[in-house]
Amino acid sequence: MSYRIEKGERLADAFARIAAEEIDLAMAELRRRDHGEAVHNARKALKRLRALLRSLRVAFPDKWFRAENQRIAAAGRKISPLRDMHVQLRTLADLGPASSAGKRMSRLLRRRQIAFSRRIPTLRNTVRQMLRVSSQNIAARPANKPTPRHLADGLKRIYRQGRDAFNTACKRPSPENLHEWRKKAKLLGYGFALIEGLGLHKTSRMIKCAAGLSEALGDDHDLFMVETALDRENRSRPAPDYRSLSKRISARRAKLQKRAFKRGALIYAEKPGRFRKQLDRCLRETGKTR
Repeated sequence: MSYRIEKGERLADAFARIAAEEIDLAMAELRRRDHGEAVHNARKALKRLRALLRSLRVAFPDKWFRAENQRIAAAGRKISPLRDMHVQLRTLADLGPASSAGKRMSRLLRRRQIAFSRRIPTLRNTVRQMLRVSSQNIAARPANKPTPRHLADGLKRIYRQGRDAFNTACKRPSPENLHEWRKKAKLLGYGFALIEGLGLHKTSRMIKCAAGLSEALGDDHDLFMVETALDRENRSRPAPDYRSLSKRISARRAKLQKRAFKRGALIYAEKPGRFRKQLDRCLRETGKTR
């Protein structure tokens, strides 16, 4: 079906359905021959699955939630280096005219990409085994059934964490703080996607806004990773045009961060308590979740 709670669908049924669909999708992608796209799609499915667990976190025992969340996160990390190298190559290409520093970095990344690709078949099998365990555990999850109250609590928690991360990044926009904010923003975007089918006010607009925020912060992080790799390579083998490329990266990162903070101010304008009250009211008025 889709990554959202359908009208008239019980939350317990929606949780089981969506979790099964995301695991099945990840498993199917990991059986495909196309390493790059398949791995990327599998990782997105795992991120949506973790977001689903977090959105209904308070419905489950803490020990059970932590075990499943950690397992799914670990599965995603096993295949993430291939995506990271692919994105860094694309980022270098998007920076404009080729430079000697950029060309050298691209060659290095391609060698690493080829070397890591040899490990993909084994890693795919490992990740599929991990997902089979999660699939069984989620199907036999603890008896407490998620309710609209659980969903509201979970989304409020995600919103509050994102708002805190936004405020921290405003005070100190370090790469680490910006990356942490990005992860929280993606979670909120997935949370809004879950309730989009319930006809809640402003949901579609918030999904687009959260997606734009995540994209800006994601592009900024990708540029930071490229910048870090270039700096490390330049220290061992200086390139004459490294400084000009570094300036280009810094200028682009400044624009992306400005865009992200502007969107963040819109998304996190409400206090968490008010956000929760509005969500509660909407869930009660629609009467779509049971």
